[in-house]
Amino acid sequence: MIRVASAAVTTLAVLIGTDAAPLRDLTTPAPGPHVRMIADVMLRDVAVAVYDPVRPVVYYNPRSMQQFSPDLQAFFLAHEYAHIELKHTRSSALRADMGTRGRLLQAKELAADCLAVTRLGASGRKVSMAAMRFFARLGTTQFDDEHPTGTARARNILDCIQG
Repeated sequence: MIRVASAAVTTLAVLIGTDAAPLRDLTTPAPGPHVRMIADVMLRDVAVAVYDPVRPVVYYNPRSMQQFSPDLQAFFLAHEYAHIELKHTRSSALRADMGTRGRLLQAKELAADCLAVTRLGASGRKVSMAAMRFFARLGTTQFDDEHPTGTARARNILDCIQG
């Protein structure tokens, strides 16, 4: 099962290493510490990032990852690394009222999508386009209050590609 994430990490490292100079390698958002990858089959999401200035971690569900193409796996991991590079935490949103909380968390999701597109660069355009098509197919589906609709994410990714 870990092979799936390893293949996605390899794909991402190759893409990012070719034309996204600000990110030295996949496991070191610039500047910053090594990002640990931890497989967790009980995780209810494909992957989640936990920012910590010393020991950031990306948890991923290898079973969920297997359901997606290597391009989507690579995008999902790039998205999680973007959360770490952007130093996203939930604490500021959790202090907000319920109406504001969802908007704050959704804004972080869109920012992570856009940074993922930027870090993937021109060599990762195929990966970014796969993510855009995936989210476009989801349409108005919204899995929870903290994630934008598929349509909003697809539009955001396309805007970032064209950026």
